[in-house]
Amino acid sequence: MKTKLLTLVTAIGASIASSAAMATVDVTAATGVITTDGTAAISGVGQALIGLAALAVVYKWAKAAFFG
Repeated sequence: MKTKLLTLVTAIGASIASSAAMATVDVTAATGVITTDGTAAISGVGQALIGLAALAVVYKWAKAAFFG
């Protein structure tokens, strides 16, 4: 009896999982938002890093000019 119940529960779980896995989900809007927002965020971080690198170069140049 225990084996039959376990088999039944497994079969039901597998059928539910397979039907959920085969369902089509429209993700075009979500991927569009992620692409747009992600590009803006990555661009902002890149610009900040370039700004910090430029600041470090200017600081190093100024320090070398003062202390030779």
